[in-house]
Amino acid sequence: MHRFTAKIGMSNSRTKPQIVAVEPWANDYTLLPGEELEIVAFGDVEMPWFHVVEWDGASQVYCNETSDFKVFQKGVELECGHNRQ
Repeated sequence: MHRFTAKIGMSNSRTKPQIVAVEPWANDYTLLPGEELEIVAFGDVEMPWFHVVEWDGASQVYCNETSDFKVFQKGVELECGHNRQ
């Protein structure tokens, strides 16, 4: 059981697919236009926190102070490579 949990939501308001990479694991999830997802990070020592870097066609979400994470869309856990193009 993890002591701390933090969550961030990501939305794609663009007209093209957007790749969301979760770092430092390099897991990728592709959001189609209008889709959203949530990244939940778990920490054992400190509260996890996020740093987001935006690129053309991609968002990198760095999970800091994190021992593990999960990604959800509408309450369903997503696998790495979701909607990979």
